[in-house]
Amino acid sequence: MMLDSDFSRRLVVAVDAEGYGRGDDLRHDSIQSGLAQVMDRGAREAGLRRETWARQEAGDGEVIVLPQGEPELRVIDDLVHRVRKALHDHNRERRDDARLRIRIAIGHGVVKRGAMGFVGQVVVTTCRLRDAEAARTALKMNPRADLVLVLTDRLYEEVVRQLHTSYRPESFTRLEVPTKERTEVAWMWIPSEDLGQKGTLDMDNLPEVADTLWALIAGGALERLGAYGTETGLGGARKLFAKIKEFRSEQGRPAAPESRDDLLRSLEELVRVDAAVKQFAQQFNADQMTVNLISAPISGEEINFGIRN
Repeated sequence: MMLDSDFSRRLVVAVDAEGYGRGDDLRHDSIQSGLAQVMDRGAREAGLRRETWARQEAGDGEVIVLPQGEPELRVIDDLVHRVRKALHDHNRERRDDARLRIRIAIGHGVVKRGAMGFVGQVVVTTCRLRDAEAARTALKMNPRADLVLVLTDRLYEEVVRQLHTSYRPESFTRLEVPTKERTEVAWMWIPSEDLGQKGTLDMDNLPEVADTLWALIAGGALERLGAYGTETGLGGARKLFAKIKEFRSEQGRPAAPESRDDLLRSLEELVRVDAAVKQFAQQFNADQMTVNLISAPISGEEINFGIRN
């Protein structure tokens, strides 16, 4: 994408892979291809168009300037969690010394495309936060974490602290990052749970839960449970859906999600603030059955939906 020649206010994302300088040529190639795949998948699953981003690549990372109008909350929240899930899948079968682990920093400010790259203090600041010693140390001290996120003070105060995202404000650590000009205040987030842990509702199985639950919602199965006497085994689905509707209503949104992606975003937000949702989802995932939606044709066909762990 061509960035405007004039300065404009944009969201800036800086990404860097751990341990690139210590690797050989094959390791460098693996990191570069892995990072590209992870970022591509994360953007796609977050509903973002990576091909519209202005990007400045640097082998072990990149600096991204998002287009004007790109949903800010989706970048700060959805993109990070989708990239985290993609990293988890990428690293699943790899040795610890071959895992791809990254630092992400996000800022917002005035930027333009210069003769040899991006120009703007927000780019300098965001890259410094990404490369801060505290962020590097945090990744080393948390060997099971696949990423570390650093936000500028302004983004944290205006977006996270005001509860516009699924992050808990108290899960961030305040940083003071010294620079040549001043000390930058920033906020760092380190994932605290293992995506591979079984029996919980987390980013590893949320898309699968959303797929199955949306099929039941769209087919009208939850409304017909009582009439068809098939409530046994779907109690978790009904409780989970009721909790989602209650949560959305409290936020002033329509109670019922409008799409599978809308449902998934609500699940991602809700699971971080309500422990009961995890219990309902565990019941939902534990239900081993097939629900025959006899009167719910989709595209003219009758569909059987299997709910499995």
